[in-house]
Amino acid sequence: MKKTFKKRAFISAIAMLIVSAIVLTSATYAWFSMAKRVEVESMELNVTSPEGIQISANTSAFTTKLTADEISGTTTTRFSAYEGNMNNIPGTLKPSSSVFATNGNLPKFFDGSINDSGKMDIYARSDVDSGFVAFDLFVKVKAETVVKFGSTKITCEGNPELPTAMRVALVNCGTVAEKADAAAIQSVLPGTDKTKKVVYEVDAANHTAAASALGAGGIMTTSPLKAAGLNIGTNSTYNNIVSNVTYISPLEATLATSSSQARVTVAAGITRVRVYMWMEGNDVDCANDVAGATLNFNLVLEID
Repeated sequence: MKKTFKKRAFISAIAMLIVSAIVLTSATYAWFSMAKRVEVESMELNVTSPEGIQISANTSAFTTKLTADEISGTTTTRFSAYEGNMNNIPGTLKPSSSVFATNGNLPKFFDGSINDSGKMDIYARSDVDSGFVAFDLFVKVKAETVVKFGSTKITCEGNPELPTAMRVALVNCGTVAEKADAAAIQSVLPGTDKTKKVVYEVDAANHTAAASALGAGGIMTTSPLKAAGLNIGTNSTYNNIVSNVTYISPLEATLATSSSQARVTVAAGITRVRVYMWMEGNDVDCANDVAGATLNFNLVLEID
């Protein structure tokens, strides 16, 4: 009798990032309100890699598993992040925004606040000591490989609407040498190629009740912030976002609204991949009452 066998999908590497965060205060319908804060309570990062793939936080000690403490550099193991790293796991997760413009530089992020006149004051923020998650992950492969998002989920206990404004991103900065120091690593920066930058809007098709009442529906185009400024007016329909073209621009990266679209290719050797996780401020959904809620990130990265 002739037997047939079904070919099973094989995942050669999975990176799972779980962020648990608790919201301390409520917010008005305005994303830049500094009263709206998400306090990070705990974070776990587990990277496992069977044959064909290795992971590092420092380009010298490769392993099949990394922890959040190693990525943040708070441990003294040989797998800890390289000295002089620019990794950031914030104590407070704040609404932030970036157009992901790169040309020999990392993406620039912005946050801000509502001033006494009810308008926006926007400020540029560096990756370190900011209100968003950012870290370097080094991927070592023998041949060109596609890195993709798996079954990524973002949930919020007590407020299921909050995840509609969340984003995760991968930026392929380029290849680096083994045992490279901070100066060498940080000199490897992305160009303008959108295919090497992917921003994943996990819950793109859903919207908050407040945004839906104003006409939000389906997958909507979001124009993130590109510049800082003071006393900026808001959109006439959605008063929680900035629409002045001096300060916003279309996303300069591949926008993925499904996990099948969220992927980047890494070359043979060691690739510096910059990972970002944030609450997109210039999104119609980034505003509602989130007091006492707990936010959970479950980010799964897969390598074929």
